[in-house]
Amino acid sequence: MRPRQVKSLCGPAAYEREVFECQKCRHSFAPADAVLGVAPGQKMTRSLVRRVAWAAASGSFTGAEADLRELGGLCVSGTECARVAQDEGGRIGRAQRRREREFLAPVIDIGQAVPVPEIACQRLVIEADATTVLTVPDEEHKSVWCAKAFGLEHRAHEGSGRPVITESRRAASALDLEDFGPRIKALALRTGLRKAKARAFLADGAPSLWLWAEHHLPPGTVFIQDLWHVLEHLAQLAKDLFGQAWRPPFERWKALMRTSHVAEVIAELEHEHTRRRKGPRERLFEEIRYLRNGQSRMDYARYEKEGWPLGSGAIEGECKHLVKERFGLTGAHWRRTNIPLVLALRLSIFNGEWEREWQEDQTLLAA
Repeated sequence: MRPRQVKSLCGPAAYEREVFECQKCRHSFAPADAVLGVAPGQKMTRSLVRRVAWAAASGSFTGAEADLRELGGLCVSGTECARVAQDEGGRIGRAQRRREREFLAPVIDIGQAVPVPEIACQRLVIEADATTVLTVPDEEHKSVWCAKAFGLEHRAHEGSGRPVITESRRAASALDLEDFGPRIKALALRTGLRKAKARAFLADGAPSLWLWAEHHLPPGTVFIQDLWHVLEHLAQLAKDLFGQAWRPPFERWKALMRTSHVAEVIAELEHEHTRRRKGPRERLFEEIRYLRNGQSRMDYARYEKEGWPLGSGAIEGECKHLVKERFGLTGAHWRRTNIPLVLALRLSIFNGEWEREWQEDQTLLAA
């Protein structure tokens, strides 16, 4: 019989329980701990850990401490919230990667069972982008890659006319594109890539993302460069060239882009390039190169006619809500090693997988 004291949803709890120990390997097991949901080495019940992990994923660690005290009468320090976020973020992150590997496993046999897609759709849209997380002074700021996948069947319009996506899944990586690429592919497979009749990939002008998409997405995938990002480039160019009289040329370029006359915009900029010198000439060269590199992804009239979105607003919203709302809190500076752990918690919440993660955890604990 050995004593133990833990924190629970009802406050501190002290109890005595039987502990069985192997005389050879010294591994011990206490059945009562498993029944009460207390993991080895933990000072909290799993029910409390779950709530602490949610609070730590949703706000700052000090904010989580205050929320737990005010809303549940639970005394958990900010330091404990950080530790739980790291431990549970690691556990949930490993589970997420395990499921991704199941979807990525190659199909080598006609009768081979493959994971069932979580979303069935006829026309699949995948959007990807990156945002930045501020880190502590001795580390470089970190890029966090995000992707979102949904079917056009799950894209509706609310009263204001803005599109609303009713069902989707997300993927993210706080490492690099080499790590992020397979996660995008797994996300696509989770949302019906194999059975979709049409697919589109949307992103801004980042060459690395387009290179990945060209090599890893199926032939026939429609590549769309975010129209609004292109128009931002052209608006700034017009301001740099024409000053206060920038709007008429910009509106003309905008109309040409919307009607898929990209070649005409490039020709006009090339003509302007011959007339300019020094700084303006260099700016024109940059934008001409930008448009040429993405010209094959700028057939906006066709994309609009076929019903594809022209802008990557969905993924920009995910970068804001999934990443910035937690990692961009005022004054927050992160250790790079901690970003993936909290990101895994937030992915679980945003993808509607939170309940499953804790059901699996209870199953493993009981075993």
